[in-house]
Amino acid sequence: MASLPESPRKPSGKDKAKALRTRIDDDVESLAKAVDAVRASDTFKAFLDVQARFHRYSWHNVMLILSQRPSASRVAGFKAWNGFGRHVCKGEHGIMIFAPRPFKKERESTNGDTETVDGLTFRPVYVFDVSQTDGEPLPKVDVPTVAAAADTLLARLTDVATTRGIAVTFGKIADRPDAFGASNNGAIEVNDAHPTGQQAKTLAHELAHEALHWNEKERGTFTHSLAELEAESVAYVVCRRFGLDVEVRASRYIALWGGDAKSLRESLDRIATTARGIIDDAESVETRKAVA
Repeated sequence: MASLPESPRKPSGKDKAKALRTRIDDDVESLAKAVDAVRASDTFKAFLDVQARFHRYSWHNVMLILSQRPSASRVAGFKAWNGFGRHVCKGEHGIMIFAPRPFKKERESTNGDTETVDGLTFRPVYVFDVSQTDGEPLPKVDVPTVAAAADTLLARLTDVATTRGIAVTFGKIADRPDAFGASNNGAIEVNDAHPTGQQAKTLAHELAHEALHWNEKERGTFTHSLAELEAESVAYVVCRRFGLDVEVRASRYIALWGGDAKSLRESLDRIATTARGIIDDAESVETRKAVA
């Protein structure tokens, strides 16, 4: 008598966790390659070249600029704008800042000798915002909004936040109306002026910040650029798991924050652990609703 074929073994919890980790590793590697492709592009190189030529202003001068023109984004002097192939529009008023003016002078030392000493004074100069100029467009790297709809994923991630004790509100960010989202140790804001796919990506990004960066243990142990790299990578993995394609936005976003394949791989374990936690919670939400 022929024996009956053995029924296939159901995958164990360990098998599922291992398979998910393998998939996450593959996803992060795919993202790493996409980020490096962005960084290698001529458009990105041209963008970095232009950014390097913009002067970095002191905190005091930044405050002066914003007090006179709150909407300022890129400022430079009259001649500097000419060097970018742009010119200051007729009738525009400059933004006053203080420029350092080093000098040397001779004085008599205590032993009667003459010595040269360095000094520093400041003089007012005027700069102009890019909005006050016209001419050749500056190179830029567009970070597109996720245009797809993802109502179900957005609802799941909102439930994940709730189960974690995190309050989520939807609407314009009060102090940053152009921002997609913000979070602060137990509270997340999502700008709902965008498609639900973008909102879901934003919520996943902010959930990653909450898990990785805004707690007492981690606060102050990372740079802003590293925090953005990790949060966006987690959001990419979570969205990819649920069928939402955000690779173009994620790769460009990470590249603009100075990330590359090396830094992504160095943060792989933190990214994978955080993404797996959000994915598990999102799938648990789905299971509970199906049972109910």
